[in-house]
Amino acid sequence: MVGVYKRGDILYIQYKLNGKNIQKSTRLKDTKENRKVLQDEVIPLLKLKLLNSKLDNRLPRLFEEYSQFYLKEKKHLKTIKELKIRVSVINSYFGKKRIDSITKHDIKVWIQEREALGNSPKTITNYLSNLRGIINVAIDMEVIAKNVAHNIKLLSHSPVEVEPFSEEEVKSLLSQATGFLKYFLAFSFYTGGRTGEILALMQSDINLESKVIEIKRALSQGEVRTPKTFKSIREVPIFDDLIPYIKEIEKKSIWLFPKNDGLPYAQLSGQHKKEWKKLLNLCNITYRKIYATRHTFIVSMLKNSNLSIMEIAQIVGHTSTQMIIQHYAKYIKGEQLKVRRDLSLFTDKKTDILS
Repeated sequence: MVGVYKRGDILYIQYKLNGKNIQKSTRLKDTKENRKVLQDEVIPLLKLKLLNSKLDNRLPRLFEEYSQFYLKEKKHLKTIKELKIRVSVINSYFGKKRIDSITKHDIKVWIQEREALGNSPKTITNYLSNLRGIINVAIDMEVIAKNVAHNIKLLSHSPVEVEPFSEEEVKSLLSQATGFLKYFLAFSFYTGGRTGEILALMQSDINLESKVIEIKRALSQGEVRTPKTFKSIREVPIFDDLIPYIKEIEKKSIWLFPKNDGLPYAQLSGQHKKEWKKLLNLCNITYRKIYATRHTFIVSMLKNSNLSIMEIAQIVGHTSTQMIIQHYAKYIKGEQLKVRRDLSLFTDKKTDILS
């Protein structure tokens, strides 16, 4: 609905846009002729533009409105809860700014504030990626033409390397661990499963007769979901060393690692993490996150099994061998020196046989 009213002796137009009442001066005096111009020419054109949503789509809005469009586009992601938290943090700074008013300088100041708050370079990189995504929404809607969040230089950082446990450390941890931690660590070390995958295991997933564990779900942010990727749905061999632990686990729920109420843990609790630190201290082992158990399994498989890298990747649920080669092969020290010295590099063995 578009209306005309006067303030003093000046005519104003009033209409609704994005649910808000908009009032604009025509700078025309309140005369019969001017009212006729508005009714016959200006108002019909304005109504047409509103009807076609041309003003609605291309008038710059507040940053937070574009962030909602961005979240809708990402609602299918398994990490949507984490994404919503990051977008909320971004909105606390940029949310009430008009999207076209945000400058590269604004973003740099905001990054400096995040660094002062102790955010890691990785966290800030994630924030910046989401910020770029939100601004891209406004570009797609043809509200702005340039993404000012591009080419923002961040502090360089190197990811922390996860050091796998040695064979002696694994034996020490498993011999000293008790209760939940004992069995959780056994499954972690002997299957290479992700934490969420192990917590989501059911008794029915374990087949001792065929020595296979089916991994077909994972706990993520408190919810039971399919694993990280399609390749993560897999069967894992049960090694003989794991069998005694499986037989010892008390079957008091359909879940392998239930809480007292019979339901699975949403994640490792604060108490579990305290017990983990205490166990490491007891074994005189340098602190590492419990996820290092997965790294340990992969490195051990590379060193001690006769499986190919592709087969190992399939066991641990990697989509390709690249992750294995890039992150774990470096821990295989000295293996290249075990090559047979009588190997003939430049001899065509087929020719030798024929001769």
